[in-house]
Amino acid sequence: MREEMFAQEKTIPNNAAIYQIRLKGTITTTLIQMTDDMQVRQETDSDIISLIGWLPDQSALMGLLNTLHDIHFTIKSVQIIKQ
Repeated sequence: MREEMFAQEKTIPNNAAIYQIRLKGTITTTLIQMTDDMQVRQETDSDIISLIGWLPDQSALMGLLNTLHDIHFTIKSVQIIKQ
């Protein structure tokens, strides 16, 4: 087969990082829709939600955090998992 027939992987910018964002609350449809490709998990027997995924830069991180605040989620922590 020809090389151009194969799907190419996403290019991750040099300043991208994988983040874990912990929120207080329960998972909603709005939350799932606005977090794109991030993993969304409710922690067992808890009101804590864990979001894990890569963001291209700090501007994208700030945009996501502002949106989470705007839809009334309490942000408990933000951690870089891999840079």
